[in-house]
Amino acid sequence: VCGALAPPLAQPSQRDKELKGRLHGQPELDHRVREWIAECSRPAHCRDRSYDAVGRSLNRDYILATRFVTKEAPPELDDAEVATDERKMTQLCRYVSLIPFLEDFHLEDAGGDEIDHEGLDVWCTSSEFLHFMAGDWEEHATLLCNFFLHLNKTAYLVFGSGIPEGDTVYVMTVEKRSGEEDQVWFWNASRGCKYHSKDDKCTLKEIFYVVNSDNVWGNVQPTKDLTESSFNLKDIKCWRPLFTEKHPASKFQTETVQEKIDWKLNQKNENFVRGVQKDISLHIRNRLEHWRSREGKSLVENEAANRTLTEVLKTMERSAHSGTVFTEEDHHQKLAKFLQPGATSGFNMTGFYINRPYTDPQQIIDEIENADIHHAGPVVAESDVQFAHAVYVRAFPRRVLSLWVAVACLSRKR
Repeated sequence: VCGALAPPLAQPSQRDKELKGRLHGQPELDHRVREWIAECSRPAHCRDRSYDAVGRSLNRDYILATRFVTKEAPPELDDAEVATDERKMTQLCRYVSLIPFLEDFHLEDAGGDEIDHEGLDVWCTSSEFLHFMAGDWEEHATLLCNFFLHLNKTAYLVFGSGIPEGDTVYVMTVEKRSGEEDQVWFWNASRGCKYHSKDDKCTLKEIFYVVNSDNVWGNVQPTKDLTESSFNLKDIKCWRPLFTEKHPASKFQTETVQEKIDWKLNQKNENFVRGVQKDISLHIRNRLEHWRSREGKSLVENEAANRTLTEVLKTMERSAHSGTVFTEEDHHQKLAKFLQPGATSGFNMTGFYINRPYTDPQQIIDEIENADIHHAGPVVAESDVQFAHAVYVRAFPRRVLSLWVAVACLSRKR
């Protein structure tokens, strides 16, 4: 006699054992989270999805994910009287993306070969995030989601898989329109961009679960394709809730762990910004001079081009902040006196711009060296080759910096 089960019972995995007992002092909630993970993972098409409903705090204790999500007042980034909600959301997304990105294991990487990536996977509160001025996907997405909630938007944290980062966290906003299908947007808070749910270029490729302040929903839909997915969280065939009538959230500890953010509105930034600009500019000039000297060539700077590029960077920052477009035509117009299109005099200009969060000068130097700009220009007639560079820094609340760098090689037309 031969007996078999169809489908076969899954053997308890090592992960099942690791999940037990994470929520100390809350055994009922701990059991419910493990039960929910098992429910979500039961369909064959869901077994590769990573479900969870807790995060590890900086103190190394496990906390329900919903407790990180709450309304948090953002800083004023523009004239509140004229800014539309859409403009505010775009500016807030850019602001959050300007906070440097740092994966958790770098916080305690002592340089050893063995790094416990899982043990160092922490989820900081927004205040801790702004204190360290660095964080990864969870911190960026949480801060942006909470800003959106303060604007009374319907917003969720989305845990899933993206390209190129792999496991990631986005923000999902839902716009309800009378008589029309809900408009669903995904915001990459670490990169400062957003995608419509029907956009096949969206870098979020699969959703595992979504979180708000009230609940966690596991995605149990067979499709991975976001353009074909349902975002009706009330549909239990598509989304499996952690808390239900049988397991209400009111039974468990659910108050937020977030504290009021101190925006340090009296913090003076002018001298700090000038110092950063001067430091980076000096680093760039010294390295350009060093790279040229290694090949027996001198560095001739075009001071007029330096000043013009600085003005261009200021214009590009204003454009990026306001959401307007700085076109190629605008760009050429700013540089017209050097390029002199159609004329036999003037310069041929080769160069590039960098806009990024500020971490340290070395990362900028590495990008410039990799661009190989110091080798630009004609091989002969060294005297006809000049260089220009500019640095512009704009400071936002809590000294979140938007750093712009321009480097160019100007070769005289013959």
